[in-house]
Amino acid sequence: MISRGFITIKIVVFCLFFSCVFSNYVYWEPEIPIPGSEITIYYNTMEGSLPNNTFPAYIHLGYNGWQETDDYAMSYAPFIGTGWWYYTYQIPEDAETIDFVFTDLNDNWDNNGGLGIDWHISMNYYWSPFNPTPNDSFNITLNNIDQGGYIVWTVDSGSGHINPIEDYWPIGSFLNNGLVHTPLNFISDSSVSVDFDSFQSGSQVVSSLKFKILWEDGSYDVGENGQIIYYDIYFDYNLADDDPYVDFISPENNQQLTGDVSIVCQGDADNVELWLNGDLLTVLTNEPFNYLWEPDPGFFGDLEIIAKAIYDSGQVSFSFVDFNLQYQINNAPAPIGINDGLNIDGNNVIIALYAPGKEYVSITGSWNSEFPNGEIMNLSGDTLWWYQKELDDGNYTYQYNLEGIKYIADPWSLDVEWVDPFSGNESGNFQDAKTFFTIGEEEYAWNDDTYIRPEIKDLVIYELNVGDFLGQEGITGTYSEIINKIQSGYFNDLGINAIELMPINEFEGSYSWGYNTSYAMAPESSYGTPNDLKNFIDIAHQNNIAILLDVVYNHMWGSSPLFQLYHPLDNYEWDSHDFSLCPYFDNAPSDWGYKLEHWHEVNGRQYRGWKYVEDALKIWVEEYHIDGFRFDYVDGIGWGDNNDGAAYYVNLLDNLDPSLILIAEADNASQINVTDFDSGWDYSYHHNLFDNILGIYLDVDNVTNHINAYNQGYGFVTGPVNYIESHDENRLIYQSTQFQNHSLEEAYQRSMLGASILFTSHGVPMIYSGQEFAQNAPVRDSYGFPISQPLQWSNLENENVQELNNHYKKLISLRNNYDILKEPPMELKYSSNSTNSIVYWRADENQKIVVAINLGIYPQVIDIEFPHNGEWNEYIGDTQIQIDTNWYGGFSLSPLTAYIFLPNQEEPVLLGDLNFDGIINVIDIVAMVNGILGDQLNDQQQSMADLNSDGIINVIDIVALVNMILSL
Repeated sequence: MISRGFITIKIVVFCLFFSCVFSNYVYWEPEIPIPGSEITIYYNTMEGSLPNNTFPAYIHLGYNGWQETDDYAMSYAPFIGTGWWYYTYQIPEDAETIDFVFTDLNDNWDNNGGLGIDWHISMNYYWSPFNPTPNDSFNITLNNIDQGGYIVWTVDSGSGHINPIEDYWPIGSFLNNGLVHTPLNFISDSSVSVDFDSFQSGSQVVSSLKFKILWEDGSYDVGENGQIIYYDIYFDYNLADDDPYVDFISPENNQQLTGDVSIVCQGDADNVELWLNGDLLTVLTNEPFNYLWEPDPGFFGDLEIIAKAIYDSGQVSFSFVDFNLQYQINNAPAPIGINDGLNIDGNNVIIALYAPGKEYVSITGSWNSEFPNGEIMNLSGDTLWWYQKELDDGNYTYQYNLEGIKYIADPWSLDVEWVDPFSGNESGNFQDAKTFFTIGEEEYAWNDDTYIRPEIKDLVIYELNVGDFLGQEGITGTYSEIINKIQSGYFNDLGINAIELMPINEFEGSYSWGYNTSYAMAPESSYGTPNDLKNFIDIAHQNNIAILLDVVYNHMWGSSPLFQLYHPLDNYEWDSHDFSLCPYFDNAPSDWGYKLEHWHEVNGRQYRGWKYVEDALKIWVEEYHIDGFRFDYVDGIGWGDNNDGAAYYVNLLDNLDPSLILIAEADNASQINVTDFDSGWDYSYHHNLFDNILGIYLDVDNVTNHINAYNQGYGFVTGPVNYIESHDENRLIYQSTQFQNHSLEEAYQRSMLGASILFTSHGVPMIYSGQEFAQNAPVRDSYGFPISQPLQWSNLENENVQELNNHYKKLISLRNNYDILKEPPMELKYSSNSTNSIVYWRADENQKIVVAINLGIYPQVIDIEFPHNGEWNEYIGDTQIQIDTNWYGGFSLSPLTAYIFLPNQEEPVLLGDLNFDGIINVIDIVAMVNGILGDQLNDQQQSMADLNSDGIINVIDIVALVNMILSL
């Protein structure tokens, strides 16, 4: 079935009667201003991005990198034309640049195409002629410079800034990081220039050229505020008296047409070239210049045909006209079994988008660039748009064109190319994003077949932000730096067996905490490629480290294509969303971003937000071998049940793989107890321990209440994920020194005290990257917004920090080697608010640990009860005490210190010592053989028997044990 409609198509022709085809809506006089003189800047609200009804327009203006910036009301200039405004500025004597953008003072801005780009007029840099015509060669000159370099430049030919065609490149130009670089040529000791030939190609009719300056030393030309300065050259298409020209006779302006298009031009030219979307249609040599264009059925919408009039002398001009062209929708059932998004079967590609209520959706791909507006997708029923194509092996990108209004990448993208076309930097503009895929790519070869995922009770979690991990200010980290630390043995030496990555889903720009997710299935490209991520996970598994993902499903960010499917252009108010058609989002406000709908059905209406999340979770598990998830803000998702909400997702995952580690960001014991979540972030543990450790207040009853999971309502000891530091709160060292006025040495002591409590508490322990070496930096700016926090690896060079680091290693080792710390037994033996002291046991018939803590700043003397008499070893200080009964009277507790006592026979524990007698001999070999043959080994014995740490006890471990004994 074919349905029809009309859409506006634009055919461009530059003719004698148009003053300027490309409307340069910003200009100034004089073209080359002088410091101390006046300059008049003009702006057109009808052509610029401010609302057409802006009155008055304001210029936000400063100089030398936005110094002495203010907002100035512009004067209306109807004598120039509709929408024109101007402002005259007295240039300061010391001005080197004039910097400006435009605003209406109602949060609407025109900043020349992007935040940080803006307009800049240089006093030292100029070009001639100021507005080149297509018949002019032109020159850029930079004066008063002390080094050479390059200009990095793009052009705008009507659809945003892109690279120029090679015909326009000056000699010596080259591509670097996807952008054209042209060398600056010295014309004197302090001046350089670049010469351009005229821009005459019909394949790229340029309205403006934008450039920035890259100096020889690798730095960019910047203002006083450090912002890179961009310069704009606007081209003039007014006709000169000696220029050729043509006018369009047919089609008429705004005419509606179907089928073939008769193009008729007349004028004065030796030849006329007709161009469409950068492709030459024909060359006409006789007047009248007639051509019958037979468009491919895929052509529709907002087309641009350029007529280039040429004299034999080389003079040229251009002409344009607008008309409407009919488009067609093909209604056809989608192939059975296709998934949302990209489906690849060999060289056959099917792309599917569930988007009810759209007039049309088209595919604009790197393979069909001959169609300016893409190819309209087939419509299955009234909801599913689909497209099928055979493609050769290679790399491809695509976007969806939504009714000619906006372009988005695929919400189901597995990889995204999201780059600003001018700067080459990671972009935040959703229309810059393109879905990236490869045909004929070999699948990643995994090497983690023997990896065994740890149980929840055995976890020691290390939370980190990939971007911060490198530890260099201004440089975003990648997976490579974490791999290097893994392979160096850093995490194994520390005792970590699980890394929890803060969200790594594709987000705006190159740095973020990640909670502004735009793509649920595509990894953030600034951290590495999808295969880089797989390699990182693979290497982690080979080193017995689980990888957990922090995932954000309560909301999506405004740049998310899933959100943009049904949202007005240039509008980010949630209540402007078309909830009547949108099947993905909840019609409710959200504290962050825009709220997904996680219920299958609401008030009799079917939704698909859950499908988006479900597909994402499966991708991470099946394609990336992820070991588990930390679900951000579960209360926002809604707990639901096994049919809806967060409970539905974890039930799905538990059925997919029961060994997956499932953690909720929720301090909600009752829900953790009844859902398939293994554990939940215990905020109250953090807040109470953090405040008590820092001495903000002291309440030992609060501490004893929170170190016991059962006291908090959990049905099992692994219910809470406990932590002293996380990404959400201030670092303990920073809080201690900046707000509690403690010395660094005291702050270190308090951090070690916190670690002692954390690793002897119930629950799953977690530390935040850098906690183990006294990371000392704020996590938010003065306005409360998250900021980068490069890890301070150099702290490890400090002797006091080394002591702290060793303390963490020792506590984690204790946790890893004593099963009792992972089991229920916990008995409070002493607590006193008068002494600020606590004593508790972690003990059963096999293992016994006594913990004594002084939370206060004064020494205390208390009596400590022990499970039995004999010699006990204080684990932290490596000292011994002897008791004749089960009491030690008058034990001195130093301030801010924890003591951990072990029966002497339990310290040390030797690898291979299966009977824990402190000796490795033939008895241990017999025990290992019996274990292989079927005797039950407890967790600690299994750990001691697995000498090569491959997760399996076999003859290889026996050989290793024999060799160990022979070497003694």
